[in-house]
Amino acid sequence: DEPSFVAQNLAMILFVFGGIGGLTNASYNLNLVIHNTMWVPGHFHLTVGSAVTLTFFGILYWLVPMLTGKPLFSKKIALWQSWSWFLGMLLMSNGLHILGLNFGPPRRTMLGSAPYAAEGWQPLLIEAALGGVILGISGLLFYYNMVRTVASKEKLAKPMEMPVAESLDTGPMPDFLDRWRPWVAVTVALILIAYGPLLINLISNIGLTSPGYKLW
Repeated sequence: DEPSFVAQNLAMILFVFGGIGGLTNASYNLNLVIHNTMWVPGHFHLTVGSAVTLTFFGILYWLVPMLTGKPLFSKKIALWQSWSWFLGMLLMSNGLHILGLNFGPPRRTMLGSAPYAAEGWQPLLIEAALGGVILGISGLLFYYNMVRTVASKEKLAKPMEMPVAESLDTGPMPDFLDRWRPWVAVTVALILIAYGPLLINLISNIGLTSPGYKLW
């Protein structure tokens, strides 16, 4: 009955399917089949639209009451919102994945008005649209719950405790770790190690000039 827990766990369940489907995107040969089809937004919605967005919903169900000192307006609405987002995303992403894999309709296209839209696409387009409607309703439930929480005058009976990690080593921390300079230096060094060889190769082979062209 804890919406923050439910939302974040449902997000990870959806992300499992996104990760499995992502193997297709990561494979050069398999990606040739689904590249630039409806499969791609279906995959993104299982990753960014689920693992990220639904996780943020769950975090905010805990974070907003802690920051405002006000109880969440309705745990029941929060649970409905989490489960409806999960269901809507399953329907929409499933329709988009099957469309892209079996039929290959292009993404970023108004398929409802496309003259080449095949009859076999329609059930899957309807499934994706139904999922989108459920997602829209779920989003409204989230905003309604957040607005009512922030606007409420009710206060928490006792302040929420923020869990803080405690060091097992009771000794003093080195002073240099409290300064920005070593952390920035390590960050820059790691970036140079990771991207330096690639950048050197690109720069050394770049053509900074080109032969002249006769326009007329």
